[in-house]
Amino acid sequence: MIDQLEFATPAALLLALLALPLALAAQRRPPALPLPTAAALAAARPTIRLRLARLLPLFRIVAVVLLAVAIAGPRRGDARTLLPGEGVDIVLALDLSSSMLQRFGDSTRLAVTKDVVRQFIQSRQNDRVGLVVFQQDALPLSPPTTDYTALDRMVADLESGLLPDGTGIGVGLAAALTMLQESTAASRVVILLTDGEHNAPSIRPEAAADLAAALNIRVYTIGVVSEPTLPGTREIDERLLQAIAQETDGRYFVASDPSQLSAVYEEIGALERSRIARETFDAYKEYAPWFAATAAGLLALQLLLAGTILRRLPA
Repeated sequence: MIDQLEFATPAALLLALLALPLALAAQRRPPALPLPTAAALAAARPTIRLRLARLLPLFRIVAVVLLAVAIAGPRRGDARTLLPGEGVDIVLALDLSSSMLQRFGDSTRLAVTKDVVRQFIQSRQNDRVGLVVFQQDALPLSPPTTDYTALDRMVADLESGLLPDGTGIGVGLAAALTMLQESTAASRVVILLTDGEHNAPSIRPEAAADLAAALNIRVYTIGVVSEPTLPGTREIDERLLQAIAQETDGRYFVASDPSQLSAVYEEIGALERSRIARETFDAYKEYAPWFAATAAGLLALQLLLAGTILRRLPA
């Protein structure tokens, strides 16, 4: 990790603009004294002392800029005190049952789901994402990770038939919860997508939901249907999906076309945005004293020179 210089109060750098009036004043020449003839003075070259005297205003200008930088608080984070960034750990639980091969828009439910999930993964920035697929049983494919490229390839290769056919919503949710059980992220989330009713002789979905609530893991449930039929007539168990989401402080969504499914994942992504976007430090190497000391030294040197060897004679 490369730690970069930063400022505790960047807005204080605007104080450097106070050096502009000093720079303008330094360019003004004192009024000329009337002399009978200036021919002799024109032929004379400026002495070294005079040239140095003209540089005295530059000391004040640089000092003002350095003081502005010091007030802004330049610092560099100590890598030894790096605090882990808090974000969201998300596990995607995807139904791969044979019914996912049914028509959905211009493609199949599975193909559209894969495209939407890949877009969702690539839109993450600091969140870790894991992957579980389920049919009658569940198959954990990847623990939460920020290797979005590897996840993208994994999702692209998904096919129905990896497991015995069926819809094990309970076992799929339980496998996702197992991935998140030891997570220390600020928010832990499962996004479970299915297009059918639970019909596997395995873990009951209600029991998995109770576990999620006990672990304080939020579950978003998504029901995929081919037609915008009325509630209660769809091939999914809406009551179950709603109950799982409600018990875990999540939400239930239904998608009847590809655009709706894409919008669902976008909304979930917005709800679970990362809380902290970068690493933070609890200790810094402060450079403000060095800038302040240099500025004070320049001002002291300017006063010393102006009062001694570069002192102007009274008019």
